[in-house]
Amino acid sequence: MKNSKLRWAFFSYGHNLGDFTRALETAKGMMDTGSQVKFFNHGGVHNNLIAEAGIDDENLSPELTWEQHQIIMDINRYKVKVGTPLPVSAAQWIAMAEADLEALDEYQPDGVYAGLNLSCMISVPYARLPMVTQVPTVNCPAFIHKEMYNMPNTMENSFLMRHIIPDFIKRKIMKRVLLKDSAKASLTSFNEARKHFGLKPIYNIVDLVRGDITLLPDLPILSGLAEEDLTDGYHYTGPIFAMINKAVPKEVKAVFNQPGLNIFCSLGSSGFPETLKLIIEVLKKEKGFNIVCSTTTILDPEELGPNTDHFFATRFLPAHLVNEMADIALTHGGQGTIQTAVWSGTPVVGIGFQAEQQANIDGIAKAGMAIRIPIYSVSQRTIINAVRKVSGKQYRENAKKLQSQVRAVDGVKKSIELMNNYILTNKA
Repeated sequence: MKNSKLRWAFFSYGHNLGDFTRALETAKGMMDTGSQVKFFNHGGVHNNLIAEAGIDDENLSPELTWEQHQIIMDINRYKVKVGTPLPVSAAQWIAMAEADLEALDEYQPDGVYAGLNLSCMISVPYARLPMVTQVPTVNCPAFIHKEMYNMPNTMENSFLMRHIIPDFIKRKIMKRVLLKDSAKASLTSFNEARKHFGLKPIYNIVDLVRGDITLLPDLPILSGLAEEDLTDGYHYTGPIFAMINKAVPKEVKAVFNQPGLNIFCSLGSSGFPETLKLIIEVLKKEKGFNIVCSTTTILDPEELGPNTDHFFATRFLPAHLVNEMADIALTHGGQGTIQTAVWSGTPVVGIGFQAEQQANIDGIAKAGMAIRIPIYSVSQRTIINAVRKVSGKQYRENAKKLQSQVRAVDGVKKSIELMNNYILTNKA
């Protein structure tokens, strides 16, 4: 589309691989249209990829530390008590927002892509700049209103919750909780900072990550939520995931050239290290399995044992290329990871650690290309049974059908059109 060479400020949560790579792919596409793009982040282990993509970037202080990120992840995964406060003081939120405002004042953007960088939920409304967010479909109010939001397995910590209370009741519970004050306790210091800037408090995750327009890098065939049912201001764009410009290591090719079933395993940046260790231990015991594992930031690959003719582990891999070489993918269900598998036509065994991940796996399970194992049911038996089942002909055929539908959509292009149209329409 034609544009007036708009100036976009991009923020992302630089410790979260999924959010970061979606932001980066969108920024690269935006820059290709002739718009000016600059990244701003409060730290992040993945930020080196911005300069590698040829995009100008500026790291702002104070940074959100890796230790703070780990606690935030535990809160998101319900691995800690509900209501555990975010590990960021009001003073740090204020300082982060002030750094945002100073950078925005200097850069003078036409619009801000906020990603999941939460300080933007203070600074950008205060600056009265147009704000775009890009979030999983589970964070669209319509998904919750229609009672599609399943209870996270990590909250089902009793026999009663797991096996007695019906799923439809648990979905009603989640609807009641999520659309009200579900995050009030966790957001105490955040709301103190919003009050400092004269902004109203936010009490739930849905409102926290809502932009002036909110993009869903998804499709109805993957999420199960019809496009006509989307809440106003929410838009499907189609999948967006990283295609890392990196060669496939020779060790991957060597492992996958062995006779047997090729399995690509990755729990992204949010899976439990202990679960990854168990999965690899189970898979390595089976004859005829060739396993390649991307550990990302979860753990050191050496913790999984030595590499062999049938096993190779490393931190990061070009997932889209490795998925195409694999017979199945065993994953945590992150949106980008699931979409990479669908794009590659690779059946999935999924273990979700968050409600969003469960929903992503369930979407393609309904389409017949995946099996989801609840986190509390992960065992040698369930892993092997699921792996054997999804390697069957029907799952492969269903994966190929979804693959053709996903490859027909350009999520980055659609996102850019929506973002630029919003700015140009509101400038007119």
